[in-house]
Amino acid sequence: MNTLSLKYFIAVAEFSSFTKASERIFVSQPTLSRQVQDLEESLGVQLFIRGKSSLTLTRPGERLLEEAKEIVRRCDSLKEVVRGETGDVAGLLTIGYQAFLDTTVMYSMMRSLAKKSPGIDFALSRGTPPELRHNLLFGLCDAIFTLHTCVSSMPNVASMRIAENRLQVAVPGNHRLAGRTTIDLSELVDEHLVMLEHRVSPVTVDYVTGLFMRRGMSPQSAYYVDNAETALFLVGTGKGITFVHSQMNIEMLHDPDAITVLDIDGLDDELDYVLAYHPDSRNPLLLLFIAELTGAGAHRPSPEPAP
Repeated sequence: MNTLSLKYFIAVAEFSSFTKASERIFVSQPTLSRQVQDLEESLGVQLFIRGKSSLTLTRPGERLLEEAKEIVRRCDSLKEVVRGETGDVAGLLTIGYQAFLDTTVMYSMMRSLAKKSPGIDFALSRGTPPELRHNLLFGLCDAIFTLHTCVSSMPNVASMRIAENRLQVAVPGNHRLAGRTTIDLSELVDEHLVMLEHRVSPVTVDYVTGLFMRRGMSPQSAYYVDNAETALFLVGTGKGITFVHSQMNIEMLHDPDAITVLDIDGLDDELDYVLAYHPDSRNPLLLLFIAELTGAGAHRPSPEPAP
């Protein structure tokens, strides 16, 4: 038994479904089932009554749910700040961030906070949107830098806008649209797309697919790749076009003569770059980090929770 298995159990119990819990926390259903089965075996009791279309807690399961929440809460509280003999703030702050998004603000805040409080340690965790959601949900990260759509549907999560982020399209340097600065999405209807695999970037893939479908269009995917660098390489060699974000450090990933990046007209702000965190976090260091981010000194900001 460990705290992660208890967190998985809590998720399944709260959603009353292995399938829904799996979808919301981005953990495979077999993994959830195995963790719960292992928990049942270690405790020697059945935790759920499994029906064809229902899942309910047994009496031992109901008792465990209450205790598990308290155990997880107390374990998470171990990350609270401790003070050394000098009274300096000390402790660990775990930050997650999305690969290839601009980390300038993140590193600037870390340097500023570390300078004021040398006793603070940072642990960085780079991941895909599903991994970041999972880490934030289960307390493996105190906060994450990601896109707004990555966390907008997460309960009890607050987000702060860091910077505007726009969806853009990268085309070969000799492409018919390469001389433009902006385009309409309809101009891409016949283009071959180089797309990231859904498991790697479900947020962007679903967003792009939705944009096409709302306009009565169907994207034509020629390649699926597992990282942005490969996608830009294929674009540079004329194999198709791909979608990128304005907050990506793409200058270091491609030859500017081989690729042109264009803005897309008429898009919303769902992809803005944000810092997401639990507003009821028990790690006081998070408040200091947010204060650095907002320039509000030691005062806690009051962002709106994500819907």
